[in-house]
This record gives sequence, structure tokens and C-alpha cells, in this order.
Amino acid sequence: MECGIHRFGTVRYRCPDCGEDLFVPFSCKRRGLCPSCDSKRAELTVAHSSDNLLPDVPYRQWVLVVPKVLRWHLNQRPDLVNEVTRILADTLEKHLKTQVPGSMPGQEHFIQRFGSDLNLHIHIHAVVSDGLFEESRNILGLPVLSFHQAPVPTDEDIAGLTEKLRRRIIKRFVSLHALTQEKADMMLSWDWSGFSLHAKTSIQAQDRKGLENLLRYCARPGLRTKRLTYSKGKNEVQYRTETVQGRNKLLKMTPLEFMRKVAVLIPPPNKNLVHYYGALAPNSPLRELTVKEARKAAERVRGNAKAPNQAVERLKEEVSVRARSWAALLSRIFEIEPLICSQCGGTLVPVAAILDDRELERITKHLGLPSDLPKTVPAKSRPPPLEGDSCDEDSQVDPRADLYAGIDSLPAD
Repeated sequence: MECGIHRFGTVRYRCPDCGEDLFVPFSCKRRGLCPSCDSKRAELTVAHSSDNLLPDVPYRQWVLVVPKVLRWHLNQRPDLVNEVTRILADTLEKHLKTQVPGSMPGQEHFIQRFGSDLNLHIHIHAVVSDGLFEESRNILGLPVLSFHQAPVPTDEDIAGLTEKLRRRIIKRFVSLHALTQEKADMMLSWDWSGFSLHAKTSIQAQDRKGLENLLRYCARPGLRTKRLTYSKGKNEVQYRTETVQGRNKLLKMTPLEFMRKVAVLIPPPNKNLVHYYGALAPNSPLRELTVKEARKAAERVRGNAKAPNQAVERLKEEVSVRARSWAALLSRIFEIEPLICSQCGGTLVPVAAILDDRELERITKHLGLPSDLPKTVPAKSRPPPLEGDSCDEDSQVDPRADLYAGIDSLPAD
């Protein structure tokens, strides 16, 4: 609730040439709760992957969706999500090795916890090289990275991979005591398994812009403030969902219902939402070569871009090294250079971090910003649960996992 508000703290930037000032408020850096910080974190992931990890080869997006009965377990036990991503990575690697020669693919898996209706929907987006990498030698005997492109997967390939994933994931859930054998046998007998694997989206080699857009889609936050409105008179929150097949919906809910939806989407603490496998794994023997090739591709892209003046060129060079700065992220998202002085074109530098309450009040008044601290209304007391009530029907801990869909209402029966 303090994110981006000058009254809670700010950093003062100044142009050494003309003395122009810029005050930048602090960010909260909360994961899964603040759309602004989540957007910056997503852009940081895109920048790191595009500039340091992914060479100029074709890539394909694989999207794995599991049935609702397993989503309940994935939410209750975050370690199971890691198991699913590992099984997906191993299955895709074995499939690609049957298609082309080579050592291993590069895989970057994104765990998304949200659906199009702002509901809890844990699924995996995997950006995988459309082929295999291997180490070879050039004419000088030095190690270089080679790539062997795989053919486009057919519908039969997708169906076979889906069935393999279905059986392996259910078997793993049984071994980890997340499912009983009886439940697993029942799920394996279903004609419609609930598992889905999508692989229609692909990016051609050297299409760095398309690759960044794909990564940005996979790493995007679940909540968008531009889709959110609040009617104070009706005490109603309205949220417009993402466009799916040319249509979107307008969700209407009370503030409490909205807060409950958002709370369910927050990822568990100390659990990564981005996993790396194959040639991109930290201990992979090909990791050093893939990083080298990825940086060469990023340098080619920066070399082809034209800067309007030397100050912008210096800032972009600094941004490429310090990708974690807020200025770098704004530059990549909005294609603006926030540290370029609007008066003389010089480069702004930080001169002070202001935390003193009196100084903050004086600065906000000078800038014409709200100088009073935001006030919150105390929560209303709610009656205690009735005796015998085990849990709320809409709660994400409802034991009836077969019908589980986040906090969506369950049928009366």
C-alpha cells in the first residue's frame, strides 16, 4: 500500500549540468500482490532471458494444463509444481531426442497461477528451443555451440506427449502420497483426462522482438490495474478479463470478494516461478556456450538500433549492464529514457535518499502531491463460525478437490 507514493520515501535525482531535479518514490517489491512491481519483475525476467540466456534459434511455447482435481494439490503442496515442471522438461527432451541428433534443448518454464477470469488456475508455460544444442569444435579446435532444428510437432505427437505426461504425473503424485492408487486408477480410466498440451505458438530464429513478446506473455502478472475499476457509490469492484477468442467478460464483485480472489493468486513464499532445464540449467555443461551465444545476439540487436544522441547511447550501454535498475525497465517497457534530463539532455544521477518525515512532507507539498499519509479504515468485525462448520464452501482449502476451481462457488449438491 506504500508502493509508488512519495510520502513514504523517495530518491532525488539531479542533472549535474543544469540542476534539474527528479524525485522517484520507492517500490514495495511485493510478489503477486502489486501489479506495478510484478510488471517490473516480469520485464526483468524478459531482459535477463533475452540478453543472457536464449541464443538465436527457433523456439516453441508448450502450455501444460492439468485437471482441476490436481490443481487443488498443486496449491496445497507447492513442491508438486516443481515435480510437474521437471516431468514436463524430461518428457519434452526425450521427445526431441527422437526427432533430431544432439545433446539437449534449452528450456525456460514459467509457472502461472491465474486464469483468464482472475481465478486460481495453476499451469505451466514452457519456452523451449525447437531442437537440440550440442558442443562442437571449430577449425581452431575451440568449443562452439551447434543447433539441430526439430520438425514441427504433429497432432499425433501432441496426443502422445499428453498421454505420457498424464501417466507420469499421476504416477508421481501417487508415489508422493498426494493421490491414492484407487484415485489414480479412476483418473486413468477417464475418457477425457483433463490434461491439455498446446504447442502451436513458435518463434523463428533471429526474431528477438517476437521472442521478447512471448517471454513477456509468459511472465506477465495476473492482475492488471488498467482493467480494474471501483464504483464507490455501489461499493462494487469491476474487472474486465483478458480477451479470449475475441470476447472478454466484466466481472462484478464486492471489495471483499475481490480481495479473496487476489489473495489466492499470491504465490507461496520462497518458491521460484521460473525454472531452467536442459542447456539453460545452472549446472549444464552447455550453459556457458548458450550464454555466450545469447549475449552475441543481444549485442547484434543493440548494434542495429540507432540512438538519437550520445547521452541516450551512454544510458543504454549502462542499462545493458545494470538490467535491475528501474530506469532500464522503463526503457524496455515504454521505450523512454527516464534518466535523460528534459532540459539539457544530460544524464541524471542520484544524490539523496529521503526518508525523513518532515522533509517528505515539505517535498510533497512543493511538488503538489498529497502530503497527508493515506488513511485506512479498520476492518469490520465478522461473527465467529458456527459450531460444526469445518470450512467455507468458497475456501481454497475445501476438501472436495474434484470440483476445485480456486474460490469459485461450488454446486449446491
